Formats: sequence, C-alpha cells, structure tokens
Amino acid sequence: MMREYKITFHPINQSEAPVGPITVRAQWLDEAVDMALERMKIDYPDRSHDINDYKPNPHAVWRDLLE
Repeated sequence: MMREYKITFHPINQSEAPVGPITVRAQWLDEAVDMALERMKIDYPDRSHDINDYKPNPHAVWRDLLE
C-alpha cells in the first residue's frame, strides 16, 4: 500500500531550523526517508545534505493512499 509521508529533518546544531516537511510517496518509511533526502537537495539547496548533520530518526507522519 502506498502512503504519503511528510518527513522533517532536525539538525544536530539546534541553532539551525528544521528542514521540511518534505512530502513524498512510498510504501515504507525507510524508502520515504531516502526519497526525502534526495528531494532535500532540490528543495533546500542551501542546507547540508549529509544525513550525519541531522538527528537520527527524522520526524515522520503519513497517511494511507487509496488505491
């Protein structure tokens, strides 16, 4: 089942604002996080694209999409 995920990445450096939410469609959360990282390069070109600059386990919310 496809889901619409909204992923928000929280920087380790708390003086920086969170990145997101980035909306993607995927079946699994891991896939959604990977897709959101790729979208971040386009939507937020001025922010770090290294996952290690962000806290583990990004905030995610989702809803099931009707097929």
